[in-house]
Amino acid sequence: MRHFGPVTYRLGREADIAACLGVWRAAVDDYQGRLGMPPLPEETGPIRRHLTHMLATDPDRFWVGEISREGREGSGPAEPWLVGFAVATVRDGLWYLAMLFVLPAAQGHGIGAALLDRAQAGRDTPPGGPAVPGPDNALDTEIHTWGMATDTAQPISNAIYARRGMLPRLPIWRLAGEPFRWSAVPDLASGLEAIPFDSIAANGRDGPRQLAEAVGEIDRKVLGLTHPSDHEFLRRDGRAGFLVRERGGRVLGYAYGSSSGRLGPVAALDPDLLPSLLGVGIRQTPILGTVGTWVPASAEPAIRALLAAGLRFDRFPGILCWSRPDLPFARYLPINLAMV
Repeated sequence: MRHFGPVTYRLGREADIAACLGVWRAAVDDYQGRLGMPPLPEETGPIRRHLTHMLATDPDRFWVGEISREGREGSGPAEPWLVGFAVATVRDGLWYLAMLFVLPAAQGHGIGAALLDRAQAGRDTPPGGPAVPGPDNALDTEIHTWGMATDTAQPISNAIYARRGMLPRLPIWRLAGEPFRWSAVPDLASGLEAIPFDSIAANGRDGPRQLAEAVGEIDRKVLGLTHPSDHEFLRRDGRAGFLVRERGGRVLGYAYGSSSGRLGPVAALDPDLLPSLLGVGIRQTPILGTVGTWVPASAEPAIRALLAAGLRFDRFPGILCWSRPDLPFARYLPINLAMV
């Protein structure tokens, strides 16, 4: 990196997403390759759609770092080279780091920390003014919790997050495979029913409001926050949601499934309902192939059910890092590691 000029930081734009995907792929393949893991698949559509969504909802939390490099002989003036990016979201007081990656050739020079400063502050930061949240530096009075998910293979990065107050607190496992013991993810009890989100939303002029209120009620009770923009994104992205309730009565949870096999998020007022909610997500969507989901270690009924159904632990676990000891994941399976 000594051959390049200083780093310039700016807010990201939609035109940067392709370059961000290149940084993400290079960084992940670099450290996973050293662990003997295969390269990432070529398909980047889901990650691209996630980045586009987060740029739309939180444009002040999407930052990129560029280095100027001289063009090759006869190719013209210097051109910017995007070497890193950070993306975060804020949902009802929860700041959540979705992605932070730096090209391997540019790592070890403070670029990641500088990007994290800006994503946490939601603005550019002056030299010597790192955006480290704490009792004397709240950064944003509307934010009460700082969180993110990382993996166990990055101890240096994990130490940076811990110094920012996001301590590694809870493993989160990727489970994947084809369920063949259906009794492990049972049908709903006779007094319960699963209603597709789409049918609720289509229920006249008040349908969308009724759906938002029902899902928001579950999210507030289980997560302590609401994130309606993420639910809208999931539906646009092809995941099908199902509201589970007592017949004609109280709402108890929801589950998402998709034809691609992605399960989640799943939320339950009673953690013992998680296996049946997973069963709803699997049964109610025409899945083509295997299913997969991220399950926090505290959601024990979900882990037991999916393992009993025939799924397996896939790859090494992630770690949920949180600024508070009271994590809300005993009754909730997140969208993925990048989005709660």
